[in-house]
Amino acid sequence: LGGERVTLARLLGRALGRRCPRCGQAGIFGSYYRLGDRCPRCKHLYAREPGYWVGAIIVNMAVTEVLFGLFFVGGIFATAPDVQWLPLLVIGAVTNILVPVLFFPLSKTVWIALDLYFNPSVEAPSGNKD
Repeated sequence: LGGERVTLARLLGRALGRRCPRCGQAGIFGSYYRLGDRCPRCKHLYAREPGYWVGAIIVNMAVTEVLFGLFFVGGIFATAPDVQWLPLLVIGAVTNILVPVLFFPLSKTVWIALDLYFNPSVEAPSGNKD
């Protein structure tokens, strides 16, 4: 159990950069949507158990709904007292269709980062590559 614990900010920074949250290695995706099974550098297994990616789905939906809420409520306040409902409906529909699709790969790396932070059973290597 040597070494110091990696901060949540560093884990999330790596994840949002499409790098391995554990060691910072780039190139963990085979394509935009296809995450490899393991990190090529530290060999961290990403899906540690059946149903592991349910957490990534929750992260994806949370990000989508937070953005939707900000845009929708912000739009209401920006156009009050004569609220412009049609543009808000379009913004809401686009947000709820595009964000989950585009954020999908990042939701997986963010979930891995959160899992590593809250369940540090697999220690991060001491030689950080970021």
